Amino acid sequence: MNSEIYQYRDYVKSPDFVKSPFRYAGGKFYALKHILPFIDCVPHDEYREPFIGGGSVFFGKKKAPINIINDLDKDIVTMYRAFADPEVAEKVSLLVQGEEASKERHSQMKTFSPSNFTEEAYKIYYLNRTSFCGIINNPAWGYKEGKSSPPQNWPAFIRSASQKLQGVEIHNEDFTEIVRMPAKGKKVLIYLDPPYFAADQKRAYTKSFLYEDHLRVLEELKKTDYLFCLSYDDVPEIREMYSWAHIHEAKWLYNTANKRGESRDLGNELIITNYEVSIPQLFDLFSQE
Repeated sequence: MNSEIYQYRDYVKSPDFVKSPFRYAGGKFYALKHILPFIDCVPHDEYREPFIGGGSVFFGKKKAPINIINDLDKDIVTMYRAFADPEVAEKVSLLVQGEEASKERHSQMKTFSPSNFTEEAYKIYYLNRTSFCGIINNPAWGYKEGKSSPPQNWPAFIRSASQKLQGVEIHNEDFTEIVRMPAKGKKVLIYLDPPYFAADQKRAYTKSFLYEDHLRVLEELKKTDYLFCLSYDDVPEIREMYSWAHIHEAKWLYNTANKRGESRDLGNELIITNYEVSIPQLFDLFSQE
């Protein structure tokens, strides 16, 4: 349907805004001012994210009465479940606050064998914060002094995230299970951020997202009765697949390219919804095809 480029007029952080505690390839922190207007403008009492990843959108938006998050990556879900438990979150905070970020320590942590759930979350989180782009799958040293957040900051990240995760349902399932769940609230909004169509997934993801999986996302959203907001890379295939929905263009900096020593790319992105958005009230049109 419509295909235009917009810039959000006045981005104001939610009172319960929390910065994601994770490093994550393709994370949406720099895209929040583009994505959140499409979410904030829709009243909802149940919010779902089938591809939570680094969780920047969940942590950045105003928390709904009912929240359901999910990821197929077991390590990511381990961190979320650990931080959702105040006692475990505090234990992990105490463990990381005395850490050092060094190549030697990174190598030690890769071979560390946890003896319990707390230690497992501790290991995963240390590797996430010190590995290149936060990639836990075959992690490579990627901490940069002066640019990466030092260990003394990590406990505050964990404690803030723990507060936002209280009462949140956390799943480790295929995305279809989350999309198809019976409604628990009166109005359900689903935000989906699947691996991008043209993304290089060799290292960033433990399970590759194939063409068939992108088609599965499409079919689920075509038949859902819930409202959805979907972010994707701007490629012809996605435009064609979602020509039946509302397509909006946006540009933001992102790091899915995983280029060492280079600045982030300015990506051409799509925000796709099955509901209309009041563009004049929220955005300024700055370019149009």
